[in-house]
Amino acid sequence: MEQLGAADATFLYSETDSMLNHIASIQRLSLPEETDIPTFIGEFKALLMTRLHLIPYLTRKLQAAPGQLDHPFWVRDSAFDINEHVTEVALPAPGTFAQFEAKIAELHAEPMNRSRPLWAIKVITGFEDGTIAYYNQVHHACLDGISGQTAIMQMMDTSPVSRQEAVPEGFLQQDTAASFGEALFRSFENLVKYQLDATNRSIGSLESMVRLAQRVADPSKQFGAFAELPTRTQFNRSISKQRSYAAGEYSLNHIKAIGKSLDCKVNDVFMNVVAGGLRRYLERHDALPLNGLIAGCPVSLRQPGDTRLGNQVTMMKVNLATEYADPRIRLLAIRDSANIAKAVTADVAAGFDPAVSLPGLPVAQQTTSQLMEASRAFDTLPVAVNLVISNVPGPRETLYSNGAKVLTHYPVSIPAHGAGVNITVQSYVDRLYFAITACAEALPDADRLRDDMDEAFVELRDLVTPSNIATLKLKPTAALIESEIEKITKVA
Repeated sequence: MEQLGAADATFLYSETDSMLNHIASIQRLSLPEETDIPTFIGEFKALLMTRLHLIPYLTRKLQAAPGQLDHPFWVRDSAFDINEHVTEVALPAPGTFAQFEAKIAELHAEPMNRSRPLWAIKVITGFEDGTIAYYNQVHHACLDGISGQTAIMQMMDTSPVSRQEAVPEGFLQQDTAASFGEALFRSFENLVKYQLDATNRSIGSLESMVRLAQRVADPSKQFGAFAELPTRTQFNRSISKQRSYAAGEYSLNHIKAIGKSLDCKVNDVFMNVVAGGLRRYLERHDALPLNGLIAGCPVSLRQPGDTRLGNQVTMMKVNLATEYADPRIRLLAIRDSANIAKAVTADVAAGFDPAVSLPGLPVAQQTTSQLMEASRAFDTLPVAVNLVISNVPGPRETLYSNGAKVLTHYPVSIPAHGAGVNITVQSYVDRLYFAITACAEALPDADRLRDDMDEAFVELRDLVTPSNIATLKLKPTAALIESEIEKITKVA
């Protein structure tokens, strides 16, 4: 048995009827020749059964601490049945991409069964081109985006020929449910260890406080979007259970070339594409705020080489500069905001505590989450961020599953109370696969926002020419923004 840390367990405590904390990735696959779908699914199940020992969440289920005194435990599910986790879902005819997106929105709105391991793979069939897809679903309590990529690599192969693995004898019978006494002792031990470690935590908190104080005292340093209060939009509300979903892709080489031309990173360019799409979408609804929208961006705290499952992330805030029409100027503003956000996040990282353990914390957090949902508190609370934008580095090699070639790697993520739109991007080989996962009331037409993003990408790609880049580099970003503000003022 293994006890969950606070960072993982919080995804259980904050889950409600409307806010479901599972994530997913979608692999579109081309079947090997002379393979029918029932045979392929049967062989895929058999293949997964040989890799159960490589991916812990496949066979672990939850066991609550006595009286929910502390965080729950992962224990082996000795009644594990692969047929409960791998099932077929057929698209209606003719099996278009829009029907596929609608099916993902439907599947993602269903809660997971907490009495068994928190994962499922829905094999989606019925595509008009003869391909199939995996809706590869896992609860966020099991992993974060980075560790999710590790799990994908263990589950799949880099060759059409599947590697041979062998599950240790008696594996499913090991580490079964703990007795009441053992679970109570482990919970009590964890609570005591947390209190005894107060000195080390204080050192980390003090280090963060010193760094922040130095930032306040230094005129050359800023807090960027951390010091800004976002303007409420239609995305910032209490969410419903229904979801909308839309997916797309861009050439990674094109994104890199745009970034290199203006000394920006891939993530800066992608956020600018999102910002351009949001600007178009909100302008069409006559709802574009005068100030730039603020994005919450998950940041990994993992050390290089750390491939453990579980969550090791915090959140930084980036101003998307959506008030600027010129995509080149907007990109430079986003780059500067992101650089400040990274510096502030580094200052506070030493005080980040992923192992909080306090008596009764699970019940307190669950009760708070349910009360806030029932009262629709997020309709009136101050807005923390307008939406979430996440970037997860994915596999660089072409992958195969049971001999089927993986064609795509779309993400599916979590809209949250107060931030009903989540846009996540994952790389795969030489493409960036992104998806908009939203509350259907906050964003009923996710496909329109996706199309707006596509237009923003084309506009940016076409504007980043050698002559335009040279002109932009003659002035610092602040001067460029001032000139843009002057243009806006004259038009008004």
